[in-house]
Amino acid sequence: MRLDSTQLWISKTLESAFNTPEGTGSNYKYLGSQNPVLMLPKQEKVSDANRVGVNAPTHLCPTYWSHLELGVNDDVETDNPARLFRRCLGGAVTDTVVVASTVWDHTFAILSPQVGDVLPSFNIASLLGAASYLFAGCMVDRFKVSQKNADRVQYEADIVGSGKFTNPHGLTGLPAFASPPCMDGFRTTISYLDSDNVTTVDLGTLGKVIEWSIEHKNNIRRNKRRVGDTIQAPVTDSDAAHVRSMPRGKYETAIQMMVDFADLADWQRSVKNQIMTDLKFKISGPVISGASRHEFEIIVPKFSFESVEAGEDEGDAATSLNVVALADPVTGGTITGRVRNDQATLV
Repeated sequence: MRLDSTQLWISKTLESAFNTPEGTGSNYKYLGSQNPVLMLPKQEKVSDANRVGVNAPTHLCPTYWSHLELGVNDDVETDNPARLFRRCLGGAVTDTVVVASTVWDHTFAILSPQVGDVLPSFNIASLLGAASYLFAGCMVDRFKVSQKNADRVQYEADIVGSGKFTNPHGLTGLPAFASPPCMDGFRTTISYLDSDNVTTVDLGTLGKVIEWSIEHKNNIRRNKRRVGDTIQAPVTDSDAAHVRSMPRGKYETAIQMMVDFADLADWQRSVKNQIMTDLKFKISGPVISGASRHEFEIIVPKFSFESVEAGEDEGDAATSLNVVALADPVTGGTITGRVRNDQATLV
């Protein structure tokens, strides 16, 4: 049985309560990924080998089911990647009609710590022969978007689960893989408003972007284990517990760009400690209706160049820009998202 025959699905709905899985197969979406993985729940165990005079354990004691750790990566598009990005940031979604019954915009920001520290949770189903599992209490711990030259924009998502699972997954009517829209890399636009709050710097028009990446980490706690945590035993005599809570830690956002060296403008922005606004990375795809295309956009409302260093691109002079996202005066976070697609909602 080939590893690349593994199938994955993600729930299109959020859990009504943490660790409460969605039970309707039609409420799932096939989750494409370029890295195959065999998902088997892991049981953590302790032994009695730490006693004085004991050289080897005499038995093992199961304790907890380890957290699900799943990494997926694929081309960026406006369905599952957008869904994972929104769940990574965690803030509420505003859905706006662009073209009646045809095109919608979905905007969202980072979940404010003052509002809460629990990100939206959802479910993952996996199947490879007898390895049929439904994992509950899943959250997006890390989401990264990157592009090199004019290649298709890629995303990576690290998903962590509570340890709760069902075997077999028990879902019927799970959908097949659906072809994603073609989000052509050459349509990417990157721009920002300069420190004068008047001049727009369009890096795409200047033709100088070599590569870029944005990564957001939630640092979800994996050790919040408490007396009374739920016990599950998928087979006889397999008792072990799983956690009831996975709060977000202190989040981090990292942004890098490498551009062709043209002049000292970027270096001067850095050493002058200038503040710029509305840094936008927009990935565009096929037409939905009229002039409206599929769009996946990451916005940095307020930022500075922390450092500008010398770089090299196959012998050509380049500069590496380390972008520091500053606190957005509106949302208090570092980045926001906007997705344009043909769906009325994004959860």
